[in-house]
Amino acid sequence: MWISKKSDWKEPQSDLCKYFIEKLKQQVDATEVISNKHRTTNGLTLISEIIKVAEMTKERPKYKNRLNSLLMESKEPYLNSNIVNDYIISNYFPDIRRYYKGIDPLKVSSNSRELKLLIIDSKKFFIRVEENYYNYIIKEVQAIDFSTVHFEKESKKIDLIIACFTTYVLYLGYSATSISDIAYRYVFKNHGYKTPLKIIQHFNGKLNSFKFLLKTPKDSIEFSFIKENLNEEHVKTRKVEYNQIKNNFLNKKISVKKGEELYELSTESIDPHNFVRILYDQGLKRYVANKDRLTLNYFTPFFNNIYWRFGKQSSENNHKYQSSKVVLDPINVPERPNTLYDTLTRLAKDFDFEDAISDGIPSFQSLLQPVYFYNLALGSKSIENSISLLWTTLEMLIPYRPYEYDIENVQFFVSKSLSIGSVGRELLSFILRYIETNNINNNELSSDDLKAQYVKLTPFSLKKWADWLCQDYSENSKKDPYDDLKNYSNLLCKKFCELNNLYSGKTDTVSYWLRKIKSSELSIKYQLDRIYLHRNQIVHTGKFINEYSNLWSHLEWYVGKLLSYSIVSSLEGEKDLEKMFLHLHSKNEQIINVLESNLDKKIHEMDFLFEEIFEPTWQMF
Repeated sequence: MWISKKSDWKEPQSDLCKYFIEKLKQQVDATEVISNKHRTTNGLTLISEIIKVAEMTKERPKYKNRLNSLLMESKEPYLNSNIVNDYIISNYFPDIRRYYKGIDPLKVSSNSRELKLLIIDSKKFFIRVEENYYNYIIKEVQAIDFSTVHFEKESKKIDLIIACFTTYVLYLGYSATSISDIAYRYVFKNHGYKTPLKIIQHFNGKLNSFKFLLKTPKDSIEFSFIKENLNEEHVKTRKVEYNQIKNNFLNKKISVKKGEELYELSTESIDPHNFVRILYDQGLKRYVANKDRLTLNYFTPFFNNIYWRFGKQSSENNHKYQSSKVVLDPINVPERPNTLYDTLTRLAKDFDFEDAISDGIPSFQSLLQPVYFYNLALGSKSIENSISLLWTTLEMLIPYRPYEYDIENVQFFVSKSLSIGSVGRELLSFILRYIETNNINNNELSSDDLKAQYVKLTPFSLKKWADWLCQDYSENSKKDPYDDLKNYSNLLCKKFCELNNLYSGKTDTVSYWLRKIKSSELSIKYQLDRIYLHRNQIVHTGKFINEYSNLWSHLEWYVGKLLSYSIVSSLEGEKDLEKMFLHLHSKNEQIINVLESNLDKKIHEMDFLFEEIFEPTWQMF
């Protein structure tokens, strides 16, 4: 979780400018709680998906269920990342919004004429939106008064703009790494109120000249093959000597051992990290497709051996070679997250089972195969193979199948298991940010009432924080932490205000929690449907996929969390998968039943439920 030191900010930076940077960084932070990361879709990308799937349905009607799902997703009121709730589309394309809001999915997917009209209309809509989306984002950023004292109102607008922007630029072909890096640079730059606009303008889709330095074993067959398959018109390659480039490194010089050589690649791209990713991915695919091989070890340290800089040499730092830092992308196998291991390690500390995992993941007969396939997935260099293996793991965990189709059973199982945790994820992400901000700023946010160095992942510990948020701070109260929080982090302060207003009952009732759970349930179902389509195309047609990063990350998180619950339950004595998940689902249903029976109550009036709703801490981080 990225946290800035108070002393890092280059003044003058307004509170809203700081908030803009913090919020944008949060969206692409690999260490953030999953609920706070950027969404897979926005209005534009959903229209693009609808076109593709509608055309597939036209050719092969078996895809009509996927089309129905997409059309339902496009207008789902509980989801913010769809067409009808897209901030840009809502404000600038009201006719498009009305079109998808009024569409009847079943009528469209079962009627040839309606399907053809959907394809034609969606293509026209896509052209209109794609041509103007970025300019309207610019317009919205320019309309914000970053000097205003009306922080709450403008920060809400910033949230909506950033949600559209992040998904849009990732769709264009920029990387999460670049978004994160560029936002971070502006912490230390003195551009005042122009900072947010300058950040946005970096992502204008224009090509830039870049150079890449690749360290490779001498006479490497793998690199020779990669080099031979590069488009020479667009990528120029030359061998260089270390002495030629040794002074061109930003942080530290590299070491070139005997038997290693250096190659410099020159090209134009909108994003250097995305080029590195494509170089690896296409090189791996083409090499495997054309060569007999015993090992792919060459590709394991690939991202540690490649560096980039802007094409024009300069004395400035950003024109010197620096590490590729493709660590936010699951294509980098050594840097892939391991949600299962991370979850068990974190829980073991607080629930006293560190000895049980000291030699690795505990082995239980009922979980042997799922854990095996999960680990295979994490180690597979092919992202397509990794997704297939993760899906296989997920299906192995399903203990009961009440529906006819596999995808329906997967959606039911995963959403019923994980959606209840959305309430705790919101709380715990705030707690973790509070603690990290406190720790990095010399314990300035701790008090006698709130010791903020560490949080135990127990229901009782989370309840203490919830009770603290339930306090009704009167104006000018000495105990109100607002000023202290704002002094160190505007993102943290805004979240405190939101949660304090909710928990104290100023702005909503427990219906907020029910909406949050419902939104999470739907989001998980639609995401699984999207992943399932890609997985089937991999398995049945051998399709290579490009837009995999967010899909892989969500699937790995689902599988890792469900496996961690299964292992913890087994350690506690319950080794039957059906019994352990029946127990989980019955608890979740009871919580929802209690909430539905108390719709008009304020959250602080439901404190008797806090320990129950915050019990599944395994799925809250």
